[in-house]
Amino acid sequence: MRFLFALFLLSSSLLLSCDKNGDRLELPFTTWVEVPAGLNGVLTYHFPTDVYTNGTVPENLKQAQPARIRLYLEDGQASFDFARRVYLDAVTDSSRNELGYRLDVPLTNSASLDLFPSIVDLKEQLAQDQFRIELKIDLRSTTTATSRMRIELDFLAELLD
Repeated sequence: MRFLFALFLLSSSLLLSCDKNGDRLELPFTTWVEVPAGLNGVLTYHFPTDVYTNGTVPENLKQAQPARIRLYLEDGQASFDFARRVYLDAVTDSSRNELGYRLDVPLTNSASLDLFPSIVDLKEQLAQDQFRIELKIDLRSTTTATSRMRIELDFLAELLD
């Protein structure tokens, strides 16, 4: 009897987990920004950069939402302890959409930082050959070294049938 109940639970969970809205795929992109030395902790600094899609986005895109956003310090500062808050926006001439944020950057002495992804559809931006993002950083302390920062963006895309 327990075997039948376990089989029922397994089969029903498999049926409920089927994606009936079309195929999904992950779209990874990488870009870099440079954070100069000597920035003070009073202001918010903006670092715009372009993300190139290079024709990797399918044409039958139904929607695309940020799934994972990770920042890496490749050289310069040893950790993200200089940052208090970090925001990442997708920017066009007429709009600004928040991709992700981290309101309280922990003092962990880590060279990587995960942002919390926002719920926003970026289908129009990903359909272009390139789109602009802007990294905003509220500083906790003065930056002591020029840092090259890698931004890795993963989007979860849903395709039309």
